[in-house]
Amino acid sequence: MPTIELTDRFCAAAKPIEGKQTDYFDTVIKGLSLRTSPAGTKAFYLNYTRPLDGKRARMKLGRYPEIKLGKAREKAREARGGIGDGQDPLVEKRALAASQSVRDLVDNYIARHASTKRSGDEIARRLRKNVSDEVGDIKLSELHRRDITQCIDAVKDRGAHVEANRIFEDIRAMVRWARGRGDLDHNLTEGMKKPTETTERDRVLDADEIKTMWASLPDADMRESTRRVIRLCLITGQRVGEVSGMSRKELDLAKGIWTIPPERSKNKHEHVVPLPSMAIEIIKSQLGDAEALAERKERAVSDFVFPGPGARAAVTGAAIAKAIKREETTKRGTAKIMGVAPWTCHDLRRTAATHMEELGISPFVIGHVLNHVSSTRASITSRVYARYTYDREKREALETWADRLAGILEGTSADILHLASRR
Repeated sequence: MPTIELTDRFCAAAKPIEGKQTDYFDTVIKGLSLRTSPAGTKAFYLNYTRPLDGKRARMKLGRYPEIKLGKAREKAREARGGIGDGQDPLVEKRALAASQSVRDLVDNYIARHASTKRSGDEIARRLRKNVSDEVGDIKLSELHRRDITQCIDAVKDRGAHVEANRIFEDIRAMVRWARGRGDLDHNLTEGMKKPTETTERDRVLDADEIKTMWASLPDADMRESTRRVIRLCLITGQRVGEVSGMSRKELDLAKGIWTIPPERSKNKHEHVVPLPSMAIEIIKSQLGDAEALAERKERAVSDFVFPGPGARAAVTGAAIAKAIKREETTKRGTAKIMGVAPWTCHDLRRTAATHMEELGISPFVIGHVLNHVSSTRASITSRVYARYTYDREKREALETWADRLAGILEGTSADILHLASRR
């Protein structure tokens, strides 16, 4: 088999010789090899002599590129150190797998990987509730595909079909991660299909529904801060998680600007949201109430505009969604939330966008208001060269929509002129 000093570039380009499985042995770490297959898969292995019987053995370190060359060398060095002390790394690995449970894997995945994601809290909640609580005691060495199916079926049986799809994606990502690390030898989700085919929602609240919902909000069984998040979702068209996670440092109320930082933005790019006066008034009221509560509790004012219980973190989008769902009532087979057909905060975002388009606002500008990557970073030109932010157009769009919304709530005809007719 060929011997070469492995490099990141070589690993990325490596192919099997003459269409046959090929092992490329590293000259830097003895026994480390990169195996390439005709199917296009690549994986790092440690080849060594067993201390007990002197036989040759091969231990998989992880699949490339899920595990990089540097990490593979680090793991190979560690394993070879144990071999020098008379240990067999393959036996150690199997013993560890036999001792680790699915609950251990979930906790490790959350701590080392999911916590770095924007939706890390939600991923952690879903995995602990639907995997750890369901099959957490099963050892990794005994984990079977049917155990994964059991977790997903339990969610589907509750009628939570969207949640079932999400937990499937969570499990699949976790299993791939575990295989890349070498915690699992096989991808148990390979070949599994998404549990439920869902259709894209197209729920948009019309003017009468907006007026009814808004008027019902004060009587809803939820915190006032939750009501304010809901109102801001409709006014600004931003994602509920971005609204609920708003911090004081993101706001410049004197200029009427809310800047969502890259780490809180879905497309990982800073997003400036011009705030209409209607939104500013709601935020100021929330800030005042949060300061008054901190004073009563004799604690520091939270950095978050919408602090959760204890004020150590912001309220989550999931908490807002649950509060809305609790308001759902069914009468004579017809479900309603606050007097209208069921809706979500994302439906409010879609509602704002739809009404802006009806007012004659360009879909391209609406895309910038919503921070859709298809509008803001759709091409090399827009990603690299075009730096115009459309802040003026976004402000005009949101203020026009706020004027229309005010008219709806006041019960007037709200004949806001289309932008096309203003020019």
